[in-house]
Amino acid sequence: MAVKMKYWTDEVGGERGSLKVELKPFGYRIIPLTQWKTLIAMDDVEVKKGEPEIIEVRPFTIPGGTMVGPLHIMRHALGTVLDVVECGIPTRVEDEKCIQRVVFLPVDDGVVREGDIVGVLKVFFIKTGLISRLFNLKPTKVELREEIVEANITWRDDGNIYREKISTKVFGYTRTHVGVWEPLVADEDVGVRAGDVLRVKIRNVELPPNTVVVPLSISRNPYGVVVDVVQLGKPRRVEEPKNIEQAVFLAVDDGEIKRGDLLGVINVYYVGLKKLEPLIATKEPQDFTLVYRKEEKIIRKKVHLPPFGYHRSPVARWEVVVAAEDKELTKNKPVRVKIKKIKIPANTIVYPMEIMRHSDGVLIDLVSDLPWRVEEGGKVDEAIFLPLFDGKIEKDDLLGVINLYQVELSPVEKIREMYNRFVKLSEEELMKYVEGLQ
Repeated sequence: MAVKMKYWTDEVGGERGSLKVELKPFGYRIIPLTQWKTLIAMDDVEVKKGEPEIIEVRPFTIPGGTMVGPLHIMRHALGTVLDVVECGIPTRVEDEKCIQRVVFLPVDDGVVREGDIVGVLKVFFIKTGLISRLFNLKPTKVELREEIVEANITWRDDGNIYREKISTKVFGYTRTHVGVWEPLVADEDVGVRAGDVLRVKIRNVELPPNTVVVPLSISRNPYGVVVDVVQLGKPRRVEEPKNIEQAVFLAVDDGEIKRGDLLGVINVYYVGLKKLEPLIATKEPQDFTLVYRKEEKIIRKKVHLPPFGYHRSPVARWEVVVAAEDKELTKNKPVRVKIKKIKIPANTIVYPMEIMRHSDGVLIDLVSDLPWRVEEGGKVDEAIFLPLFDGKIEKDDLLGVINLYQVELSPVEKIREMYNRFVKLSEEELMKYVEGLQ
């Protein structure tokens, strides 16, 4: 497929460049190790609620054969990192990359201080290849690097912002590819207007130790999308239990969120850090209201959801998100953009491929015409795009890239068995797993 890539030739916000690229159907095998990189502000930056800011961070490089994504659960008291910006012209996955800026979405007014941790980046190690040969790929051997980081953590409590300087070791984790879904259900009534960025109170979600979360892509609410979740109080480590009490919601249309409405869903992945113990607790079914748009009407449907989880495949493929129309852009005003139709197979979950792919903004999520279950599959023909500059999307512009992972869905009881088998691996068996030999 031929697409047009737009980028900044020098500095972000400077001179635009573009080139035509012919993309082939490629995929990858993911190595079950993930490295963390800490995103630390270089200067003081004043931010305003709902107005995305490009913040310069201490620059670092990541090796070729990697892709990245933010470590979710809001890491700064004032907002969350939506994406990262590569130094200069975007490079291929196989190339070494330099990261020096992030796209930061403020949820409150304030000042991000020099030395603040604004977020954490997950670095995934992959081996790319033609889709027909993915299962024959031999993973690259990877060793995680331990780093000592000195920076400020920030958090909010009773309306006050606190800042504490820390020195900590930053390492990474082993992926189990085992996950469960947690619905994010509004626990308050709130009106929204297009462009609003809100922290919406949700039913409490308890996260056990050794878990990381990722929003499940493809918008689950007609008025907008959940871009992150919030743990109140002082930030806790991945290896500690947490309570999620708020969702960061980016509104795309005017509307009314009601208590009990589904805002979105998060994937909760179980990962290996230190000594592991069986952790997946028994879960109860949940009831909520599924809200969606059918033509010009808003439909509200009661749903009873049994607890489900999945085992994710270590191989995946990419799909490009390409504009199917011209669209004028206004800075900070999210828009829906028609895209060339993408078919999502049954038993497949979608994960965005980060690093900003369009000069004028970031791809936030995909939109389907009607809701469908993961085990059914479906089609998407619209994207939510957040402009960082006034500009224009043109037909055939590359807006972003998504990862498609096949999953095996199972009741939570079976998922618990899978995870417990991982916990019981000997050191030798674990090394074989890490090296991709099992």
